[in-house]
Amino acid sequence: MGNDYNRLLGNSPAFQRTLHAARMVASTPAPVLVLGERGAGKEQLAREVHRVGRRRDMSFSVIKCAGMSEELFVQKLSETSDLNGGTLFLDEVSELSITAQGRLVHFLEASAEGELDLRLIASTSQELFTLVESGRFREDLYYRLHVVPLEMPPLRERRDDIVLLLKQLSADLARQHGRRVPAYSVSARNLLKSYSWPGNIRELRNFCERMVILHGGEKIRPEDIPVEIRTGDGQRKSEGSFTLPEGGVDLTALEGDMIQQALAMAGGNRSKAARLLGLTRDTMLYRMQKHAIEV
Repeated sequence: MGNDYNRLLGNSPAFQRTLHAARMVASTPAPVLVLGERGAGKEQLAREVHRVGRRRDMSFSVIKCAGMSEELFVQKLSETSDLNGGTLFLDEVSELSITAQGRLVHFLEASAEGELDLRLIASTSQELFTLVESGRFREDLYYRLHVVPLEMPPLRERRDDIVLLLKQLSADLARQHGRRVPAYSVSARNLLKSYSWPGNIRELRNFCERMVILHGGEKIRPEDIPVEIRTGDGQRKSEGSFTLPEGGVDLTALEGDMIQQALAMAGGNRSKAARLLGLTRDTMLYRMQKHAIEV
């Protein structure tokens, strides 16, 4: 992917905590294990550790472990002799076979004895200790990698960052494709914020690319958004009656949120949204004004 995908953007508390920790560990030689779902930006976080660390002027090498044979993995490790002083990033290290894990242990032992100077960063979307307990991941390798863990939060826990990422990715992709940047209506943005983004930033980037190519320079409304996003679980639809949580709810905020969800599901059609909520159209318009909701 292009350089836009390698940028770290976000102001949400969960993201900022991770970024702060990454910049703290960057000044040390300690091994880092980046945790997080696929597509959440684990490689981008690893690159940030390298970028702000003491090895920033040296090489950053990536070995993608998923689907890699033991022979190819060993070959890739042997090529890191050119990486002396740089950073080695092992992407999805949990995907290595037990024998490949053994080869990695020997490689790290040799590096620790001074044969090769490098910074090690690994990532995983699986719970490594669970794999250790089931015998699918070497315990000695686990403790070599799990020195400073950094957890990259999924996009559904960074909803306040979605609009920021949407704008930046759209601008970068429009520049790449020679297209104009699309704009998004308020209801379209609310719909995107309510979606759970199971593919995380990778999925958001793919969505932005589709909108740039198909709707460059246009205003995106809910009906322009792919149906899998409009009807996805990110709209937090639930079956059965509502159960009041022990801590209670902010009823005013909940009402505004339900109106936004109804408008998103109705593709911005106010009459249809009113029917979804059991309201008359006039009552719906009044409550939209009350919550300063635009379409």
